[in-house]
Amino acid sequence: MEGLIDYLKQFATPERIDKIQEVLAQRTNHLTVLLEEVYKPQNGAAVMRSCDCFGIQQLHVIDKENQFQLSTSVAKGSAKWVDLHKHNSLASSVEHLKAKGYKMVATSPHTEMELDDLPVDEPLALMFGNEFSGLTEEAVEAADYKIKIPMHGFAESFNISVSAALVLNQLSTKMRKSPDINWQLTDKEKHLIEGAWVCKSLKFFENLSKTYLKKK
Repeated sequence: MEGLIDYLKQFATPERIDKIQEVLAQRTNHLTVLLEEVYKPQNGAAVMRSCDCFGIQQLHVIDKENQFQLSTSVAKGSAKWVDLHKHNSLASSVEHLKAKGYKMVATSPHTEMELDDLPVDEPLALMFGNEFSGLTEEAVEAADYKIKIPMHGFAESFNISVSAALVLNQLSTKMRKSPDINWQLTDKEKHLIEGAWVCKSLKFFENLSKTYLKKK
Protein backbone atom coordinates (compact mmCIF):
# COMPACT_ATOMS: atom_id res chain seq x y z
CA MET A 1 0.00 0.00 0.00
CA GLU A 2 2.79 2.42 0.89
CA GLY A 3 4.47 1.83 -2.47
CA LEU A 4 1.19 2.50 -4.25
CA ILE A 5 0.66 5.81 -2.47
CA ASP A 6 4.20 6.92 -3.27
CA TYR A 7 3.54 6.01 -6.90
CA LEU A 8 0.26 7.96 -6.96
CA LYS A 9 1.83 11.03 -5.36
CA GLN A 10 3.87 11.71 -8.47
CA PHE A 11 0.63 12.37 -10.39
CA ALA A 12 -0.61 14.97 -7.90
CA THR A 13 0.56 18.55 -8.18
CA PRO A 14 3.11 19.81 -5.61
CA GLU A 15 0.51 22.36 -4.52
CA ARG A 16 -1.97 19.59 -3.75
CA ILE A 17 0.57 17.57 -1.77
CA ASP A 18 1.54 20.68 0.21
CA LYS A 19 -2.13 21.42 0.94
CA ILE A 20 -2.72 17.86 2.15
CA GLN A 21 0.22 18.14 4.55
CA GLU A 22 -0.94 21.56 5.75
CA VAL A 23 -4.46 20.33 6.49
CA LEU A 24 -3.26 17.09 8.11
CA ALA A 25 -1.17 19.10 10.56
CA GLN A 26 -4.37 20.75 11.82
CA ARG A 27 -6.62 17.67 11.83
CA THR A 28 -7.82 16.17 15.10
CA ASN A 29 -9.65 13.17 16.54
CA HIS A 30 -9.72 14.79 19.99
CA LEU A 31 -13.17 16.16 19.14
CA THR A 32 -15.83 14.34 17.13
CA VAL A 33 -19.51 14.83 16.35
CA LEU A 34 -22.45 12.44 16.69
CA LEU A 35 -25.71 13.35 14.92
CA GLU A 36 -28.88 11.62 16.09
CA GLU A 37 -31.39 11.05 13.26
CA VAL A 38 -30.84 14.31 11.38
CA TYR A 39 -33.04 14.12 8.29
CA LYS A 40 -32.57 17.34 6.30
CA PRO A 41 -29.76 16.91 3.73
CA GLN A 42 -28.74 20.55 4.02
CA ASN A 43 -28.26 20.28 7.78
CA GLY A 44 -26.19 17.12 7.59
CA ALA A 45 -24.07 18.68 4.86
CA ALA A 46 -23.61 21.90 6.82
CA VAL A 47 -22.39 19.97 9.87
CA MET A 48 -19.96 17.95 7.76
CA ARG A 49 -18.66 21.14 6.17
CA SER A 50 -18.15 22.65 9.63
CA CYS A 51 -16.25 19.52 10.70
CA ASP A 52 -13.91 19.97 7.75
CA CYS A 53 -13.48 23.70 8.37
CA PHE A 54 -12.66 23.22 12.07
CA GLY A 55 -10.32 20.26 11.45
CA ILE A 56 -12.59 17.51 12.81
CA GLN A 57 -11.77 14.27 11.00
CA GLN A 58 -14.57 11.95 12.20
CA LEU A 59 -18.33 12.47 11.89
CA HIS A 60 -20.68 9.86 13.36
CA VAL A 61 -24.38 9.61 12.54
CA ILE A 62 -27.29 7.51 13.76
CA ASP A 63 -29.64 6.92 10.85
CA LYS A 64 -31.84 4.00 11.81
CA GLU A 65 -35.08 5.93 11.23
CA ASN A 66 -33.93 8.67 8.85
CA GLN A 67 -31.38 7.82 6.18
CA PHE A 68 -28.51 10.27 6.43
CA GLN A 69 -28.14 12.25 3.21
CA LEU A 70 -25.96 15.15 2.14
CA SER A 71 -26.80 18.16 0.04
CA THR A 72 -23.80 18.36 -2.28
CA SER A 73 -24.36 22.07 -2.91
CA VAL A 74 -24.03 22.74 0.84
CA ALA A 75 -21.27 20.21 1.59
CA LYS A 76 -18.99 21.81 -1.02
CA GLY A 77 -16.90 18.65 -1.36
CA SER A 78 -16.24 18.25 2.36
CA ALA A 79 -17.48 14.64 2.22
CA LYS A 80 -14.20 13.77 0.48
CA TRP A 81 -12.13 14.85 3.44
CA VAL A 82 -14.19 13.92 6.54
CA ASP A 83 -14.62 10.27 7.57
CA LEU A 84 -18.30 9.37 7.97
CA HIS A 85 -19.35 6.54 10.32
CA LYS A 86 -22.94 5.30 10.40
CA HIS A 87 -24.55 3.59 13.41
CA ASN A 88 -27.93 1.89 13.66
CA SER A 89 -28.63 2.81 17.27
CA LEU A 90 -27.73 5.28 19.97
CA ALA A 91 -26.50 2.46 22.21
CA SER A 92 -24.05 1.11 19.63
CA SER A 93 -22.71 4.57 18.79
CA VAL A 94 -22.17 5.51 22.43
CA GLU A 95 -20.55 2.16 23.17
CA HIS A 96 -18.23 2.59 20.18
CA LEU A 97 -17.18 6.12 21.13
CA LYS A 98 -16.76 5.44 24.84
CA ALA A 99 -14.56 2.45 24.00
CA LYS A 100 -12.31 4.89 22.17
CA GLY A 101 -12.05 7.09 25.26
CA TYR A 102 -14.58 9.79 24.41
CA LYS A 103 -16.71 11.62 26.94
CA MET A 104 -20.22 12.13 25.60
CA VAL A 105 -21.55 15.69 25.49
CA ALA A 106 -25.25 16.51 25.09
CA THR A 107 -26.26 19.94 23.83
CA SER A 108 -29.53 21.07 25.38
CA PRO A 109 -31.12 24.36 26.43
CA HIS A 110 -32.43 22.64 29.58
CA THR A 111 -29.24 22.46 31.64
CA GLU A 112 -27.10 24.75 33.78
CA MET A 113 -23.59 24.09 32.44
CA GLU A 114 -22.59 26.54 29.72
CA LEU A 115 -20.33 25.86 26.76
CA ASP A 116 -17.55 28.01 28.24
CA ASP A 117 -17.33 25.71 31.26
CA LEU A 118 -16.86 22.46 29.34
CA PRO A 119 -13.33 21.02 29.86
CA VAL A 120 -11.49 19.87 26.73
CA ASP A 121 -8.64 17.94 28.34
CA GLU A 122 -10.31 14.61 27.45
CA PRO A 123 -11.59 13.54 24.00
CA LEU A 124 -15.17 14.73 23.50
CA ALA A 125 -18.00 13.38 21.35
CA LEU A 126 -20.49 16.20 20.76
CA MET A 127 -24.07 15.00 20.30
CA PHE A 128 -26.69 16.94 18.35
CA GLY A 129 -30.30 15.89 17.88
CA ASN A 130 -32.66 16.14 14.95
CA GLU A 131 -34.39 19.24 13.65
CA PHE A 132 -37.80 18.48 15.16
CA SER A 133 -37.22 17.24 18.70
CA GLY A 134 -33.50 17.61 19.44
CA LEU A 135 -31.70 14.87 21.32
CA THR A 136 -33.69 11.98 22.72
CA GLU A 137 -33.93 11.46 26.48
CA GLU A 138 -31.72 8.40 26.05
CA ALA A 139 -28.97 10.49 24.47
CA VAL A 140 -29.13 13.06 27.24
CA GLU A 141 -29.01 10.32 29.88
CA ALA A 142 -25.96 8.78 28.17
CA ALA A 143 -24.05 12.08 28.33
CA ASP A 144 -21.13 12.66 30.67
CA TYR A 145 -21.66 16.41 30.23
CA LYS A 146 -24.78 18.42 29.43
CA ILE A 147 -24.16 21.91 28.08
CA LYS A 148 -26.13 24.82 26.71
CA ILE A 149 -25.18 27.59 24.31
CA PRO A 150 -25.99 30.98 25.86
CA MET A 151 -28.94 32.64 24.12
CA HIS A 152 -30.48 36.07 24.60
CA GLY A 153 -33.55 36.04 22.35
CA PHE A 154 -37.03 34.54 22.24
CA ALA A 155 -36.03 31.38 20.38
CA GLU A 156 -35.24 28.39 22.58
CA SER A 157 -32.53 26.89 20.40
CA PHE A 158 -30.33 27.39 17.37
CA ASN A 159 -30.67 25.46 14.14
CA ILE A 160 -28.76 22.18 14.49
CA SER A 161 -26.07 23.11 11.97
CA VAL A 162 -25.60 26.51 13.61
CA SER A 163 -25.32 24.85 17.04
CA ALA A 164 -22.66 22.47 15.76
CA ALA A 165 -20.66 25.29 14.18
CA LEU A 166 -20.79 27.42 17.34
CA VAL A 167 -19.74 24.54 19.59
CA LEU A 168 -16.97 23.35 17.28
CA ASN A 169 -15.60 26.86 16.88
CA GLN A 170 -15.36 27.48 20.60
CA LEU A 171 -14.10 24.05 21.64
CA SER A 172 -11.58 23.62 18.82
CA THR A 173 -10.15 27.06 19.58
CA LYS A 174 -9.92 26.25 23.29
CA MET A 175 -8.32 22.88 22.50
CA ARG A 176 -5.69 24.33 20.15
CA LYS A 177 -4.73 27.04 22.62
CA SER A 178 -4.11 24.55 25.42
CA PRO A 179 -0.41 23.65 25.71
CA ASP A 180 -1.19 20.43 27.61
CA ILE A 181 -3.49 18.71 25.11
CA ASN A 182 -2.03 16.38 22.49
CA TRP A 183 -4.83 16.98 19.99
CA GLN A 184 -3.06 16.30 16.70
CA LEU A 185 -3.27 13.05 14.74
CA THR A 186 -0.67 10.35 15.32
CA ASP A 187 1.85 9.67 12.55
CA LYS A 188 0.00 6.45 11.72
CA GLU A 189 -3.33 8.26 11.45
CA LYS A 190 -1.79 10.95 9.26
CA HIS A 191 -0.25 8.35 6.98
CA LEU A 192 -3.53 6.51 6.46
CA ILE A 193 -5.52 9.67 5.83
CA GLU A 194 -2.85 11.05 3.51
CA GLY A 195 -3.15 7.93 1.36
CA ALA A 196 -6.92 8.27 1.15
CA TRP A 197 -6.70 11.97 0.30
CA VAL A 198 -4.11 11.44 -2.41
CA CYS A 199 -6.43 8.91 -4.05
CA LYS A 200 -9.38 11.29 -3.82
CA SER A 201 -7.28 14.07 -5.35
CA LEU A 202 -6.61 12.12 -8.54
CA LYS A 203 -9.36 11.88 -11.15
CA PHE A 204 -8.03 8.61 -12.62
CA PHE A 205 -6.56 7.04 -9.50
CA GLU A 206 -8.27 3.68 -10.16
CA ASN A 207 -6.62 3.37 -13.58
CA LEU A 208 -3.31 4.53 -12.13
CA SER A 209 -3.60 1.96 -9.35
CA LYS A 210 -4.22 -0.82 -11.87
CA THR A 211 -1.17 0.28 -13.85
CA TYR A 212 0.97 0.19 -10.71
CA LEU A 213 -0.26 -3.26 -9.69
CA LYS A 214 0.45 -4.65 -13.17
CA LYS A 215 4.07 -3.58 -12.78
CA LYS A 216 4.44 -5.45 -9.48
